[in-house]
Amino acid sequence: MSLAEIHTRADRFQSRIRVRNWIEYAASGLVIVAFGWTAAMTPAPVIQAGALLIIVGVLYVCWKLYELGRVATKAERDNAASLADFHRAELVRQRAALATVWRWYLAPFAPGMTVFLAGVAFVPELEAPLIARIAVFALGAALVIVLFGFVAFINALAVKRLDAEIAALDRAA
Repeated sequence: MSLAEIHTRADRFQSRIRVRNWIEYAASGLVIVAFGWTAAMTPAPVIQAGALLIIVGVLYVCWKLYELGRVATKAERDNAASLADFHRAELVRQRAALATVWRWYLAPFAPGMTVFLAGVAFVPELEAPLIARIAVFALGAALVIVLFGFVAFINALAVKRLDAEIAALDRAA
């Protein structure tokens, strides 16, 4: 791999990370607004608690995204011994973040989603048989589990792509 190719790959990688993070932060803002509005407008305390726990989860995820998956600074790039070493270190850092996404990205939403779904399904104002309430909760939980599984799957694919890129850099060294 030539120095020019490493430079191009490093720039493209940092750009993709920057875009990914901005999308995540924008989506987080929308989730905070939506669940903040829900917490303010619903009279059901359990739904309010669930919405507030989701907001806390979002704030935690944003903090961990910044801590684990931020874009490298220009100073970090400039201070690197070599561009290849810098790019490899960034690939490894992002890979580590993606490999543990279940712990810092998905798990923080589980308490809030559970409480929120329970509040929606079992709110006293919902005049439905118990079996229907259980079905509403189970369907909501199943949808969340499928979504979490999809997010974990796409992040596992990204880890494999990063492994391949790291291996390509190692072969070129």
